Amino acid sequence: MSRGMLCKHTLDAGFGGFLEILKHVAWKRDVYFEKVDPNLTSQTCPNCGVVTGKKALSQRVHECFNCGFITDRDVAAAMVVEQRGLAALGLGVKLPVEEEFIGDVPKKTSRASRRSRKSS
Repeated sequence: MSRGMLCKHTLDAGFGGFLEILKHVAWKRDVYFEKVDPNLTSQTCPNCGVVTGKKALSQRVHECFNCGFITDRDVAAAMVVEQRGLAALGLGVKLPVEEEFIGDVPKKTSRASRRSRKSS
């Protein structure tokens, strides 16, 4: 169905109409609705956030060279969209296990190490 430019525009217009209906229904039901940036969702690792690069359409598995995370390509893209939606709401994003979480209390330094930094 998407052969030629006219059919592609028809498909895009159909999806745009769907989003308008979805926005209206969310408003009627008092549910928050916001579009997130769809760019690079299938190229971004949902675990560490590194852009892994463009993949061929036949490549159905997302494999991150940085953290080793492996999952289905569509699942990884959906996870990135979810993280962007949560970030838009201000709910934060899950960080990898190795990193500290946002809001952790910083480790206290001893007075001696603070004095040595002041004198430098």
